[in-house]
Amino acid sequence: MNNDLEFINYFWSINFSDKEKERFKKFLEVDYLKKKGFLEKEISNKTKTPKGTIEKWIRLKSVPYLVHYSQYSKNLRKPQKDYKWLAINSTRGGILKEPWIKVPEKINSYRDLIKVIKQLKSINNLKDFNKFNINFKSIEKMKPLLFAYLLGMFVGDTSKKEIKRKNRTTRRIQLRLSTRFKTNKMLGEFTKLCANNIGLRMNQGKNCPKGKRNTHDFYAWHSQSSLLIQWIFKVCLGLKNKEKTTYDPIKANWLIKAPKEFKIYFLQGLADSDGYIDITTHRAGIITGPNTKFIKELLKTININGEESYLHKGSLGQIKFRLEKAIELPLFSPHVKSYRYQLMEKIMKAKRLHHHWPAYLGKEVDNYLKEGFSSTKIMQKVLNNHNIIIRQGGINKRRNKIKMENRITCLGIESTAQ
Repeated sequence: MNNDLEFINYFWSINFSDKEKERFKKFLEVDYLKKKGFLEKEISNKTKTPKGTIEKWIRLKSVPYLVHYSQYSKNLRKPQKDYKWLAINSTRGGILKEPWIKVPEKINSYRDLIKVIKQLKSINNLKDFNKFNINFKSIEKMKPLLFAYLLGMFVGDTSKKEIKRKNRTTRRIQLRLSTRFKTNKMLGEFTKLCANNIGLRMNQGKNCPKGKRNTHDFYAWHSQSSLLIQWIFKVCLGLKNKEKTTYDPIKANWLIKAPKEFKIYFLQGLADSDGYIDITTHRAGIITGPNTKFIKELLKTININGEESYLHKGSLGQIKFRLEKAIELPLFSPHVKSYRYQLMEKIMKAKRLHHHWPAYLGKEVDNYLKEGFSSTKIMQKVLNNHNIIIRQGGINKRRNKIKMENRITCLGIESTAQ
């Protein structure tokens, strides 16, 4: 076994202390003396190492971590310049497990990413793809697109929990979605499909109970912990360990020049996570947080000029644009068909009233107004009841008319009292 520690640099984001390096060198010394025929007691005296440790090392019951990495390097060999070896799986004890892939330390272009994606093996079965209307023949073509969708979810709803190990940091994906919307189960399952498609195990667990501010429980999915997730977080999204996608902007300029379809799937992952439909203004939007400028620039590359605005005293960015553009993309995934996607389709396919409202509809809206419903709620009710989309301006006119009638009535009562 070679005493040269150059092999440590073959592996992505693996760190060893000086103490661990000295322990490895001691192991090599013990191995050398044993091969020379020295007894365990003699080796213990010569190396000043406890006899119990010598016995474990010789019988390979418990060896320094670097011994494993030395063996990995023999099997894998030195990677090319600017690339490192990364193991997707590992044991709880810290032993890295195949499959091994070669990853760049920095993503400069879409092509750099594709080289990695081509190495990743799916653990899905055909039934998983059929559920989302993905044809068997298109599975290989879909691989980068499903990665793009997962990347969008990374920036959005998913939690990327950091797990610090002795020599490395891994992460796991955690996703919680409200049971209020049944389509959220499909959203979670599609995210799972995307993770499984790059070799990551991810499964649905027990529902999480609702909190004090919530009215519904949460569906929950959890992935394995993996160095691959850490690599996506740090290299693909350009984030540091202590940074969070909620507060810190991603650094992924390579996305700007990625193929259009890849960008659309990324935006769909982000929109299925943090998107919305504003029925009152006929707009779709994404809560973009610290990434508002970047997402606006990304949208421009696919000919969408989004309107940038900020909520909560300028602390929370969002971008919105016309529903016609949103459905043309589409902004929300047609594989998932989330409640947002369904609402977008329903609005665009609904009847438009170009003249006065029919009497029955005016009366219905008046009743909703008297019950104190908001314009949004009234528009949703009319859409669901009659497949008609009405304008907020029409509701406001009727609201003002009712107010005026009430005022006249009050004035009439007052004049009678005098």
